[in-house]
Amino acid sequence: MRALRRFLPLFLLLTAGALAQNSLPVTFLQDSTRNTLIGMFVNNSVVYASLNNIARTFRIDTYKNEEAQTFELRTATYSITVAADNPFVVIADQKKNGSILQLPMAIRFAANSFFVPIEQFIQTINYVVPEEITYDATRQMLTVDRTHPVSRYDIAGLDFEEKSNGLLVKIQCTKKISDYESWLKTVGDDTWLYITLANARADVAAIERIKPSGFVKKILVFQSPTSVQLTIRVRGQMNSVEMVPAQEGNTILAALHPSTEQQVSRRKEREYTHNLERERNRWKLDVVVIDAGHGGKDPGTIGVGKTREKDVTLSIALKLGNLIRQRLPDVKIVYTRKTDEFIELYRRGQIANQAGGKLFISIHCNSAPRKPHPANGFEIYLLRPGKTESALRIAERENEVVKMEEAYERRYQQLTEENFILLTMAQSAYVKYSEQFADLLQKEMGRTLDLENNGVKQAGFYVLVGASMPNVLVETGYLSNKRDEQILKSKRQQVRIAEALFNGVKKYKLEYERSLQEGKEIGAESK
Repeated sequence: MRALRRFLPLFLLLTAGALAQNSLPVTFLQDSTRNTLIGMFVNNSVVYASLNNIARTFRIDTYKNEEAQTFELRTATYSITVAADNPFVVIADQKKNGSILQLPMAIRFAANSFFVPIEQFIQTINYVVPEEITYDATRQMLTVDRTHPVSRYDIAGLDFEEKSNGLLVKIQCTKKISDYESWLKTVGDDTWLYITLANARADVAAIERIKPSGFVKKILVFQSPTSVQLTIRVRGQMNSVEMVPAQEGNTILAALHPSTEQQVSRRKEREYTHNLERERNRWKLDVVVIDAGHGGKDPGTIGVGKTREKDVTLSIALKLGNLIRQRLPDVKIVYTRKTDEFIELYRRGQIANQAGGKLFISIHCNSAPRKPHPANGFEIYLLRPGKTESALRIAERENEVVKMEEAYERRYQQLTEENFILLTMAQSAYVKYSEQFADLLQKEMGRTLDLENNGVKQAGFYVLVGASMPNVLVETGYLSNKRDEQILKSKRQQVRIAEALFNGVKKYKLEYERSLQEGKEIGAESK
């Protein structure tokens, strides 16, 4: 890396003739006066192009953070942020709703410019420019064609058109979507229409702004990391739904046809029941991952009376798992560790993902910088960069364990304080559910435990980064506080803590799965 950084400035400051040989041609098919060259170099057969030159070529505003070594491209609609020596790229809209893209290799910084692997980065540039850009790897050149509509969302909105023979739903798509399905359910005098579109991302805010009228009584949208479910309540009994692509463009049409008084098809009812049950099974909370902090050669924090964090967390984790197994037999329990062993932080997330986890709970004990200390009580953390000095301190202490892992510098090189937001935004699909679980949990723990309730906070814990599911980290109390330590090391009190955690899981599961019964998100207004 250092050798490459020393080499690039010399490489890019050659004579004009040599520079042309190390430049990437850009050809504008509709306006040849804009044809130009942008700086590039090749390393290990990968072509890197100057992002600074790309921004200038396509007239995009830029902002560079010298201290954090980040570079941002800004348009009226979107922004793209990259960081030096980091493979993650963040794409955000005006409301700071972001999605994250991981490139197969890191962005480079040399000769006062950021260099991106152009073949892999080209789809990202197409998010923000009004032209269609393609890269020819054989000829090593960029081609710019006619303008195209720019949208980060695959589903931009809905239109409804009342017909003499029913209702036509128009799903406005910005790309061709071919994997979708639909089914109906009659409830009283109304019909629920369920539409699932795979591998799609919806403009949830735009769809939620649509005001139901006429045939349409309610519109709900459920965004998952891999699909979108639209749930529409329609006035009257509908007998059938047919989904077809429009003859032009990417719009998908769903045609609903009303039933006569005695025309409810048993076949349609069976199809609905089968499809709905399949969707519920896919989303139901059936796997809980319990992570006992620290372990093995990592004892965690040591209490005033020499109580070890790793022992307390394992005891609570096993008790919580037993409660779930006994009282929620339909839920599978997965432990990141069941014995006193050392498990790397990155492996804990891998274990959770491989098990198909739907909820991740990491159990820890807190500590103040000096012992004994009056700081006391439990607190629950969400994965976000910390806003307070206390949160930053706690996250720093918990993250310190990575130094016990082999080759940790390479594995966690992207997890710097400056770039942490690039990683946490990847979990944006789970933030809402993590917040809802954390709120239920802190209320239940505060109601039943003899510990101070310090509420829900946020900090950048590495252990939560890899868990692709709703997740929280629970600091059960302060081992640096004599009273808290007595509570945390007591087997009876550990049972009470496990009971409180279980009750939080149970309430969250009930609320979450109740929402699935009606085809809507947790917290949506019921009717």
